[in-house]
Amino acid sequence: MPHYRSAYRAAIRAALRDNARFADFTIFRVWPGSIDAETLPVIGVLTPQDRCQKDSHASTERGTLLQVAVRRAGHDEVEDDLDDDSETIEAVVLAAMRDLQMACNLEETTVVSNTDARSNIGTLVMNFRVRSWRPPATIS
Repeated sequence: MPHYRSAYRAAIRAALRDNARFADFTIFRVWPGSIDAETLPVIGVLTPQDRCQKDSHASTERGTLLQVAVRRAGHDEVEDDLDDDSETIEAVVLAAMRDLQMACNLEETTVVSNTDARSNIGTLVMNFRVRSWRPPATIS
């Protein structure tokens, strides 16, 4: 059985891959440090943080940060494209997590744009929080 964070990432990657809006995107399993313009557009799904709080002797409450990052090239409308991407991503992520019977909400959306001298490059990062209850870790 995969780790719960692995299951989250796999479900979101599959749901994004199945969405027509992202058909031409390269979906990374690991977000690279740098991405050349020829590789764009790209999307990544990450779980970089997991808050843990003891709920009882038998469970812990987890608050997993699930991030979806998009980088794309564009012209003056690149931020508009990212806004449209964000609406689709929000719907896809919430539906996929609902299918896993997981509580999930969007916490923050960040859009940054700059130029690489040939075109405008935009980056979208969406932070979702997935809430779950897990048994405490034990040594097998």
